[in-house]
Amino acid sequence: MTEDFLLVRYGEIGTKSEPVRSRMVKILRQRISDRLEYEKIDFETVSVRQGRIIAEKIQEPAKAAEDVAELPGVSSASPAYRVEPEMQELEKSTKKFQVGETFGIETNRSGDHDFDSQDVNREVGGFVEENTGAKVDLDDPETWINFDVREDQAFTYTEKFSGPDGMPTGSGDKVAALISGGIDSPVAAHEIMKRGSDTVPIYFYNRPIAAEDHFLRFRSVVEKLRRFNPSRDWKAYKIDMQEVNEELMEIGSGRMVIHRRLMFAVAEKIAEENGLKGIVTGESLSQKSSQTAANLKVTTEALDLPVLRPLISDSKKEIVAKAREIGTYEDAKIASACSTMAPENPRTRMDMQEVRKLEEKVNFDELVEKALDSVEVIEF
Repeated sequence: MTEDFLLVRYGEIGTKSEPVRSRMVKILRQRISDRLEYEKIDFETVSVRQGRIIAEKIQEPAKAAEDVAELPGVSSASPAYRVEPEMQELEKSTKKFQVGETFGIETNRSGDHDFDSQDVNREVGGFVEENTGAKVDLDDPETWINFDVREDQAFTYTEKFSGPDGMPTGSGDKVAALISGGIDSPVAAHEIMKRGSDTVPIYFYNRPIAAEDHFLRFRSVVEKLRRFNPSRDWKAYKIDMQEVNEELMEIGSGRMVIHRRLMFAVAEKIAEENGLKGIVTGESLSQKSSQTAANLKVTTEALDLPVLRPLISDSKKEIVAKAREIGTYEDAKIASACSTMAPENPRTRMDMQEVRKLEEKVNFDELVEKALDSVEVIEF
């Protein structure tokens, strides 16, 4: 018996109808295989068996479990031993583990056996007590010994890496994601990936306010997002905003709302040309002057595509915690030469009449075309 199996569980996927569940499990199995190849972890097969996804003959099973547990759609993952689903074999398998002074047994069983989960917990627990001298503690034991018993095989493990659950990336509509070099937008993109959507990054290079290091931060956070679906061809759209921003700087009050409206107009054009079904942003209600309820309405008033704001009610503290969790925080907080574009007294509430006047003043449609003319495709 060797620990060269990876046992992967899913949660929300299991609530779907059988045809949808089958499709999503198939996609998740592929995402797991892709991630193992991306991490250069050797394995023989990844298959779906009786409500579990199992990778066999896998190298570095603990690392594999930790990496795979990051994937949207995964509820948890464990490096595991495979054993025969017979009581004596389950008992013997516990000798593989270093048991602490206290332990607990937890069993998940499905199929036709001459024992149930409580039988396993009781009989294997007695075997471990007798052979190790450890005491049972079901509240907070030093060691949890877990059994996952299927119809024709069983797995045992002591480590479980929790995942984000949700749905596998690539199972839903593909959307555009406005991603800067900051903290919020990569988190928003990841939240949407957890709902099954692939994201296509759109980056507004806000020259001359932003320097090249700001663009490098963008590239860095996108590289981090890649690992959640590494097999697809990742590309991004980069828009050089220098000419546009130089003209917008002539506006004082209301500048940021016009700037946001222009970004959304450009993003929608790119999204529509590429068959994308929505636009994701990292906006959080009232975090900035352009993100008040009134200004959120104004900035997207002209759009046909839906704007997805998964962080709308999150605090900055919550967003930072999520950024740390997915590994984008360290890149996003790197000092940048980007200074603010906001005026000294930004508007927190604008009406459409004011917006129209400002757009007429700066020849808004011409600025949109200038921005679109500068679009560059970035390969990853």
